[in-house]
Amino acid sequence: MAKNIDAKLNNIQGVFSNSGDSVLGKNGVFRIPEYQRAYNWLSNNQCDKLWQDIEAFIENKRNEAYFFGSIIINNLNNNNDEHIVIDGQQRLTTFMVLLKALLIKIDLALEEISQDEESEKLKAGLEERRKQILKCLYSIDEDDIFDIVKGRKKLSCFRIKYDNKSINEEYPKEIETILLGETFSEIECSVIKIPHKQFDNKYSRFFKNFKFFIEKLNSLDITKINTFARTLLEECQVITIISYQTEEAIEIFNSLNSTGLPLADADILSAKLYSNYDENKEQFNARWEKIIRDTTELKNKGISSIDDILNQYMYILRAKYNEKDTTLPGVRRYFTDIHGEVLRDPEGFISDIEKIIEIWQDTGSTTELIDFKQILLKHNNNFKFYYISYLYFKANKSDEEKKNFVEALLRLFAILSITEVGYSSAKFKSFLIGLNMDIGKNAATNELAEKINEHIQKEFRRDEIRQQLIDSNVDKSIVYLNEYLFGKEEGFDVSFDIGDIQIEHIMPASGKNIAVIREDAGMDNYEFRQYVNKIGNKILLEQSINGSISNDWFRTKKQKTVEEKRGYKNSRFPIAKSLTDYDKDGWGKDDIRKATEKAAERIVNFIFK
Repeated sequence: MAKNIDAKLNNIQGVFSNSGDSVLGKNGVFRIPEYQRAYNWLSNNQCDKLWQDIEAFIENKRNEAYFFGSIIINNLNNNNDEHIVIDGQQRLTTFMVLLKALLIKIDLALEEISQDEESEKLKAGLEERRKQILKCLYSIDEDDIFDIVKGRKKLSCFRIKYDNKSINEEYPKEIETILLGETFSEIECSVIKIPHKQFDNKYSRFFKNFKFFIEKLNSLDITKINTFARTLLEECQVITIISYQTEEAIEIFNSLNSTGLPLADADILSAKLYSNYDENKEQFNARWEKIIRDTTELKNKGISSIDDILNQYMYILRAKYNEKDTTLPGVRRYFTDIHGEVLRDPEGFISDIEKIIEIWQDTGSTTELIDFKQILLKHNNNFKFYYISYLYFKANKSDEEKKNFVEALLRLFAILSITEVGYSSAKFKSFLIGLNMDIGKNAATNELAEKINEHIQKEFRRDEIRQQLIDSNVDKSIVYLNEYLFGKEEGFDVSFDIGDIQIEHIMPASGKNIAVIREDAGMDNYEFRQYVNKIGNKILLEQSINGSISNDWFRTKKQKTVEEKRGYKNSRFPIAKSLTDYDKDGWGKDDIRKATEKAAERIVNFIFK
């Protein structure tokens, strides 16, 4: 059967706007189908990365566009109004939230801008951006825009270009509330407040991400807001693939997600190093092949590729050259354009890369230092840049000194995992780049560690971090940290170097017995969702055990032995071992609440040491 698809490269405006040649057309709507997963992008992870990417592109662009990947649409019955999203849901949703944040900031900017001849060009640019965004988010025409701007019509009079039908979405109407609101304050008052949650934890991910973008835009002046909006709308691109049959669309999705690798920065840089290598070219090839081989073997230690190592090397050089810019160039541009002299010294370059690899290969450190590194590897990947920079410049220091620095670094990155503050904020990225400069200036280890600890005390509040731990569904990085700290409390040796480790839910999160288990625990479905992923219900467990017991009742888990591969007895992890002596055979919300409060106190005691 012949394929019947359309594929074209669009800028963001061309994806969303109601012009005749856009993806949606005048009356089109992106529909999230029933089977799609819930919206799950995080402000301090994917949204923060998106912001950094656009920010870096604006800073470094050279008359080219920025590519954001692909979106796959199923257009049933060639209906121009019905665009079912097969792939790209998370990206599409986030773009709409970002565009709404931009619209609000542009409205405010136009109210504040000076009414003089010098500002006329900027005002005209902002008015054009506002018009473009309105056409992206709502089914409207030119007359409607005039009425909206003049305040004669509210946004609530119009249809938004997004319809979420997913049965997995807990708050499907949140995006509508955000897009149809007029101001940030109005939207904040109107969105859902999740019961029993505090601070930003009480909001849905839709609103948290919307608020994240608002706060980011608050840091830009009017000119930069205009530049950001123009760049996003006109210079950021996606490939839109439209299929007219569901099976075909899914086939395309599977194909695009299973094959194809981009050209790595390492391929470009190695070619330049090779051409500058004056000695035996075969020697260069042998050393470079060993670097690639050694890097591949480091994948079980958290190193994804040679490009990961090159990124780390860039931070080492930034420390050496005392570079303080928070908007970073790409690796390729850094080594080819900014510091091309480094590539003209291939011997020094390769020797430094080999030194970085040796640091990651190191197994001679103290157990505690190795444990801290393994826990950090579960946190935000940006930790690697400062970890490796320190160990590169302080290679000859004692393990005790190294431990003090790495422990302080772990405290800061634990906060990053707990809070909604993104890495790109001044509380993290700006501070850490300043710290990297201090490392390059050969500051003493105790000064570096104390600087981190003082920053934590100044910028973060113990009670807020503790409450967020109690309210939030934590990720695996905090589960690892809690396990380690519990072991230290109880005098257990905790080792994470045992192969496959999994996150165990003491009260199961799923399974055929889940309804009965939930009933035994005295929870309704809402309470179950609120409690099952709290820190007090998550522990570490060997994969061989977890695969067999994950859906069992608590009384079964605590009684069976590891030899039977059915329970907690004799597990190498301290919390599992302690639960075998728990004085109850049931595990319900009160047990989870108490365990969560103890874990929260344990973790904040470590962070605010």
